[in-house]
Amino acid sequence: MSEEQVIGLFYARNLSLISAEFGLETAQAQKLIAAAIPNPELNLYSQELAPNYPIASNGPVIYVSVSQLIETAGKRRLRMENSLLGEQAAESDLRDAIRTLTQAVRRAYYDLLLAQETMEATQEQSRHVQRLVEVQQKRFDVGDISERDLTRIKIEALKSQSDIDKTTAQVVSARSQLAVFLAWPEETAHLSVKDQWPDGKAFDDLKDAVSAVGFAMERRPDLLAARTRYAQAKQGIDLAKAQRIPDVRITAGFAHDLGNFVQNGATLGISVPLPLFYRQEGEIAQAGIRSNDAELRVRQTEVAVHSEVSTAFAAWISANTIVKRFETEVLQKAKHIRDSAEIAYTNGSTDIIDLIQAQRDYRNTILDYYQAQANRAYAYADLKMAIGEE
Repeated sequence: MSEEQVIGLFYARNLSLISAEFGLETAQAQKLIAAAIPNPELNLYSQELAPNYPIASNGPVIYVSVSQLIETAGKRRLRMENSLLGEQAAESDLRDAIRTLTQAVRRAYYDLLLAQETMEATQEQSRHVQRLVEVQQKRFDVGDISERDLTRIKIEALKSQSDIDKTTAQVVSARSQLAVFLAWPEETAHLSVKDQWPDGKAFDDLKDAVSAVGFAMERRPDLLAARTRYAQAKQGIDLAKAQRIPDVRITAGFAHDLGNFVQNGATLGISVPLPLFYRQEGEIAQAGIRSNDAELRVRQTEVAVHSEVSTAFAAWISANTIVKRFETEVLQKAKHIRDSAEIAYTNGSTDIIDLIQAQRDYRNTILDYYQAQANRAYAYADLKMAIGEE
């Protein structure tokens, strides 16, 4: 699979990401609750219940009424605005979860790619050493080399086989880790990724760390969530102040009283709480504290973003430079030294120790190159996460 295919499967199947979506759905439900208009109340009331009445035609008094709470001071509008900000913050939280989890799945992808390439390099080295064993066996048969030299090169071949066993375990472990992210344990043994390292020009549009930080300040979902929650907290102060203004309950109904001069009549009432002793001082103070805390979190997040982006950008520049150096200088020189050592040993101008050391140095150089590519890929994933680009 390619990196894009792996991330696509991750978005569709990862359990942690599916769980993170519930936070947004909860915020959407809260928005519905905030917009709800209070339901009216139906009241049925009877009095003067008695077993006997002086006048047979008289009976109990029956009242039927409907009451409705009228919210004042724009409380419902303020609730709706507050819940809308909460929904936007929850959406940013979901995007932030996607951002951090995507970085983790990218790293798992690159872990498996590194393990695959290490396996391929180890197998190629083993085949190369095995060919040397076959050549040296023929030379030994005609008396051209000593048994000691032949034994040493055979030992080197056995070590190459042991390296294959180690890298096989690394591939299995990397597959298992990627399968966890994809929630696909039944396909662990079949997972394989393309030889597709990130392009060294991936961040050419970011000229320096300052531009990278500026880019992140506009896009990081965790920072957007913090800013939205700060706006929500400030708006919460207005909502708390609005609670000081009492709501009004209006009641209208019908009364049936056979013992009254007017037997049937309408009823009308109004009920208003009197805020004489308490005027929401505590709630207003709490709203102010929440606003100050939210503002502090914005500043903390901004500092964290600046630090993370600067560190990730420096790591990317360093890792990219190392890979380019391998590709332009180191690999060619390492291969030249190995091939020269083989020719020199064949011509008798060097000993078996130098040949084996050249083989090991070449293998280590290849593995260092793959590790450098993996380090650049990790830096790529970290920088994408740091700047919030998804």
